Amino acid sequence: MTSPVDWRLYLVTDPHLGGGPDAVPRIVHEAVLGGVGVVQVRDKECDDDEFAARAAAVADAARRAGARVGRDVPVFVNDRLDVARELGLHLHVGQRDVPFGRARAALPGHLMLGLSIESDEQLDVALAGPGPAPDVIGVSPVWSTATKTDTAAALGPAGADRIARAAHRRGVPAVGIGGITAANVGLLAGTALDGVCVVSAVMGAPDPRAAAVDLLSRWTRARG
Repeated sequence: MTSPVDWRLYLVTDPHLGGGPDAVPRIVHEAVLGGVGVVQVRDKECDDDEFAARAAAVADAARRAGARVGRDVPVFVNDRLDVARELGLHLHVGQRDVPFGRARAALPGHLMLGLSIESDEQLDVALAGPGPAPDVIGVSPVWSTATKTDTAAALGPAGADRIARAAHRRGVPAVGIGGITAANVGLLAGTALDGVCVVSAVMGAPDPRAAAVDLLSRWTRARG
């Protein structure tokens, strides 16, 4: 990356919210203009070819919007290792996706690799040994959420804070995901999280740019 990553507001896309898959690039463009600093393309339903086309469109939208606001906006793809390699995009994997070590070995070194962490034990495993640590962890779920149902028990702010602090001891940034909205984002501002991931709070908003501005403003104000 040519500039530090702004993890404060991380958008995970959804192919159904906001008007369907064709609407996702427009929403991403507006969200980046509103302050989103990182984007992850998540779609568990389509095949790799369709996913690659959708991810490329999102990456282009993020690049164009990032150029307008004067910063790089990294784009991750969720789980699809081959697509990440093909498009030169960053990758995020969960505990039940392709194993982290295999993904790291297959992904070019200049591309970031994120990992979902649901417990202290999973973090211990991810940070053990001499191999590379994740470039970022997604602490999940902070609260229960309807947009992703195959998750562990909610950690709450205290659990998310504990895991983030442990990650920081290895120099790994941590972002919280799961049930985060404008109404509760301020409750996480006092934790060690470097930022928050949102899905429906932006993807389902009537005005994605305004929603992003509002979320980032609430996070920043609460952080002091």
